Amino acid sequence: MMNVLIIEDEPNAARQLMEMIALYRPSTSFAPVIDSLDAASAYLNTDHTIDLIFLDIHLSDGHAFDLFENGAINHPVIFSTAYDHYAIRAFEVNSLDYLLKPISEERLQKAIDKFENQRALQQQDYLTPAYLERIQKLLAVSTHYKETLLIPYRDRLLPLQIKDFAWFEIRNSVVSGTMLDGTVHILEERSLDELAKYIYPSQFYRANRQFLINRAALKEVHQYFNGKLLLKIHPEPKEKIIVSREKTRHFKTWVTA
Repeated sequence: MMNVLIIEDEPNAARQLMEMIALYRPSTSFAPVIDSLDAASAYLNTDHTIDLIFLDIHLSDGHAFDLFENGAINHPVIFSTAYDHYAIRAFEVNSLDYLLKPISEERLQKAIDKFENQRALQQQDYLTPAYLERIQKLLAVSTHYKETLLIPYRDRLLPLQIKDFAWFEIRNSVVSGTMLDGTVHILEERSLDELAKYIYPSQFYRANRQFLINRAALKEVHQYFNGKLLLKIHPEPKEKIIVSREKTRHFKTWVTA
């Protein structure tokens, strides 16, 4: 019997992972899927019977390693990511595992087998300082942030600096970017999740599912209904940019970092 918690902000990815685990280990029980760091931290600080966590690296409200830094994680973890497989191989020598998206059945089975073998041997030293240091180093080498986007324009591609965009948004499944001078460009990326993986998180913040904003474009922050925040950026978009109550603390930390 294995009790699993999946922390993943892409519903389809969470559902597929759950189905794959259940196919390989039918006796597995699942906690409700969690899609944010704040919700994960709150859950992990309550009484529960979780044996294993599947944890996505990038969530809508921040970086998975935050859960280690605030002491919320005291369970074995299998990470999932879309990063370079050379960095992933480097991590595979350690006691836990890294799964490259899209996750294959073979790799998932190998990761679960590794966990079960270690549990059987009662090797529970997952959170030693040396292990946490290895995770930090891996995250540093496996994150490749870009400074330039190639934007399709008529019959050519325009190299534009990411820092010159005020915000990115998705509407009707189309991702666009508005620059600090008000110019709008349609991007090749199919989602903000895809875009967010390679732009600097210190410079851009995922305010909500629709907007990814540049720190340089932020002008004011207003208190809004029910503990939410209303962001004023320039140039000003047609729609209001609202930060949910759950993300308020994380957003304020990002702004003041």
